[in-house]
Amino acid sequence: MARENNFKEELLKQNGDSSNRSDTATDSAQQLIARDTARVRRMKKITQLSWLLVVISFVAAGAIEAVPGPVPDWFTPTAIMVAQALLIIAVAFTISLYVRSRTLTLRELQIRLAKIEEHLKRIAGEK
Repeated sequence: MARENNFKEELLKQNGDSSNRSDTATDSAQQLIARDTARVRRMKKITQLSWLLVVISFVAAGAIEAVPGPVPDWFTPTAIMVAQALLIIAVAFTISLYVRSRTLTLRELQIRLAKIEEHLKRIAGEK
């Protein structure tokens, strides 16, 4: 049991937390959250742009096919390959956005639990 407590305290110290939590640890935690939030926002914009490109590629291909006149033989297979590539990229960005947002949520939860643990330790120490 003592070894588990020592291991836990060492992990908390590595994360910038300890039983004597200072303002610098709180600031670093807030910086981590702010950095991750910015990453999620950036990934969200990139994901939206990629899905917009998918829609635009379908609309452009349909518009070109609808124009009267001969369409080159290579156009249809090329349009299909471009649409597939854009779709794969959009799906990859969507998965990346999901992973980043989950990571942000878990970090926020971890920080909140650390604050609760610190508060409980203070309450137990006062009694």
